[in-house]
Amino acid sequence: MNKLIDILQNQKEAMNQADAIVAKAYQEGREFTASEQTSYDAAMARYKHLGTQADERQATSTLRQVLGGKFPLLMTGGGAPARHGQKPMSTEYNEAFIAFLRSGGKHASSALGEGFDPLFGGFALPAMPGMSSALYEGTGGSSTTAGGYAVSVPTDSLIVPLGMPDLGVRSVAKAIPTATDIKIASQSTFGTAGWKTESGASQNLFSESDPALGQFTLSAFMTGLTHPVSWELLQDVQMFQEFCVRDLINAVDINEDNAFVNGTGTGMPLGLAGNTATGTGAPYLVESTGVYLLNATDDVLGTLKGSYFRNAAWLMSRATAVAIKKAQRQANLFAPVFTRENGRDLLHGFPVSYSSNMPALPTATTAGVTPILFGSFQDGYVIGDRGGAGTFVKILDQPLATAGQTVLLAYKRVDGRVRRSEAIQQISISHS
Repeated sequence: MNKLIDILQNQKEAMNQADAIVAKAYQEGREFTASEQTSYDAAMARYKHLGTQADERQATSTLRQVLGGKFPLLMTGGGAPARHGQKPMSTEYNEAFIAFLRSGGKHASSALGEGFDPLFGGFALPAMPGMSSALYEGTGGSSTTAGGYAVSVPTDSLIVPLGMPDLGVRSVAKAIPTATDIKIASQSTFGTAGWKTESGASQNLFSESDPALGQFTLSAFMTGLTHPVSWELLQDVQMFQEFCVRDLINAVDINEDNAFVNGTGTGMPLGLAGNTATGTGAPYLVESTGVYLLNATDDVLGTLKGSYFRNAAWLMSRATAVAIKKAQRQANLFAPVFTRENGRDLLHGFPVSYSSNMPALPTATTAGVTPILFGSFQDGYVIGDRGGAGTFVKILDQPLATAGQTVLLAYKRVDGRVRRSEAIQQISISHS
């Protein structure tokens, strides 16, 4: 029987052949010729046949036999979507990654090279389906004479995860891959043109004025955490590794978004808070009718230059959005400004993204709170992903071996900087 990797490679070649036929006919603006139709049908038939072979080969793979079907394969590109630009991994990589996890980092096959981080030695996490735990015996019962210690207490097959907070900065900002620190130049001022009289008997020169430039560095800062897990738990609860890994990913994403909003720029990304344009200026009051809050969202539209409107969006917490919707109802507007179309919230026709790390509306006498940002985050904020946008994982089986524990470590390197403050305008709010 052919190896699975050979079957998948042949299947890919068949699809490429079919794609080439379609692309040629499309570029020339015509239908298939008779010979092209025959070749296309043959390529697709071969693709489907090889797909059936691949499914049969996976069903009898050594890994599945060893694990007895209790550890399902991590999904590839056709399953759960990859996170934050994470590329889909091949079936071979997913199988190798599972074996890597199950062995506590001892078994690392060549297939893992597809997602290897050459700088720090971790492996990219494939996109994962929902996690589950195996049944685990307990000691149900409160009395030694009632037989409680002999009762097996099953655990549901799903470890119910916490709901993720809103992490909206990365979805609206511009993210670029980096290999080293990058110096990014930006224009600080325009050149200044002047008026001149006609040159005749004397020379009347044009005034000389040069634009001013600034510069900042897009670097990379390490974020991550570890989970020490006992060998007993890893052996007895078949899917606990996956639960831990998903928690590691979530923790990194939560910490990253907080830095994108509130970061100091020293040892971490520079946050949006306090580093954008002044927008509406003096704080608006939050009062019972909410009219001032609605006025603020109107007024900030006039502070953004027209060239930024093409990619303009709002960033706020979900609680702030609720306050705006309440104010809209109280104002009984003829034309609502906060709407929802095709599953997307819109404010004044511009999309709304949410981040739980954005400041909340003030509940006490506080001036200068900035709960709402509006503008082109694509132009105003840049994220640099060092080594890829995904999170890497390392399995450390030696440091705590004498304690009978394996350490799961997740990390990524990232930076974020405001590159054009005028592209993002703020709304400041104070309490009445």
